[in-house]
Amino acid sequence: MKTRNIFPFLLRFRVKILRSLFLGLGVLLWPTSAFTQVEGLESQLFSCIAQTFEDGPQALDSLINRFEGELLSEGLLENTDGESYRGLLQRIASDQGIVRPPELYFGPRFRSIHKDSVTLNECSKILDISTIKPSDSTLIQFEILRESLLHENLNPALEALAYLDLLTDNDLALPYYRLLTYELIDRQAFQTTTPDTGIPTYGPLTQLNARGANVFRVYLNERDQLIVSDQLVSREQMLKLVSSHARTFEQSALYIIEVEPDVKFSQFVSVKDQISLAISEVRDLYSRSVLGKNLTELTTSEQAAVFEKYPIRIVMP
Repeated sequence: MKTRNIFPFLLRFRVKILRSLFLGLGVLLWPTSAFTQVEGLESQLFSCIAQTFEDGPQALDSLINRFEGELLSEGLLENTDGESYRGLLQRIASDQGIVRPPELYFGPRFRSIHKDSVTLNECSKILDISTIKPSDSTLIQFEILRESLLHENLNPALEALAYLDLLTDNDLALPYYRLLTYELIDRQAFQTTTPDTGIPTYGPLTQLNARGANVFRVYLNERDQLIVSDQLVSREQMLKLVSSHARTFEQSALYIIEVEPDVKFSQFVSVKDQISLAISEVRDLYSRSVLGKNLTELTTSEQAAVFEKYPIRIVMP
């Protein structure tokens, strides 16, 4: 990682955050060092998200406890306090590899639990401007940062660095911030075993046909609905379509995610991860049927050949 590329990035976000806070939100930004971070809107947001699960809030608590237990057993966390979570983010920020099998990723399990999507979208109203207090400035900066990340071409290391610049150990002791960094752990683990998971813009893709049948285009609106070929599709239907597209076009396959301006960063990451994991399943099936081994058992050269046959090229227009 080149530090000369990092500091302009952080400065750019700092300017965005301050401009949004002072002009867009109309909120006076108190220095975070001038007060002690307390569980305010963060706990309300986490509780709201947990209440959207059809099996009740215990479903989310159980999933998080299970995920944390796995991170502890793998040595990625020393314990479950904020300092240990900060250490894990520092590991990602230094671009150290994390080896975890896809079946243990947090994101797919989180999305597989049935939720009330309407109620989930209502949770954002907790951030209504009338409720903002000085103690909520970190949360507001965090939300603005995540919105900005939607339009930035960042690898997990730079994103983790941005979070470390903003969140303290006390912040990382709150379930809300932990929940929203789990996807970062998934992405770093995926990048460790899948070299081509980046999200380039159209610039580097001039040699690829971005208009032909090899293109799988999905449109994501702010209501978290997916549109493929002018048809509303469910997440499960999209996975089947991606799988079929990967097997059909192999090396030339290209995946484009178009989003409405108000789409949340977490919504975009969810779709990107699902496309990536669908292609990973195609890779694994090919590996088992042709080479007689799953992806984790392949040699470096064998993995490279499988990845080249079924590349993951996910772009935004």
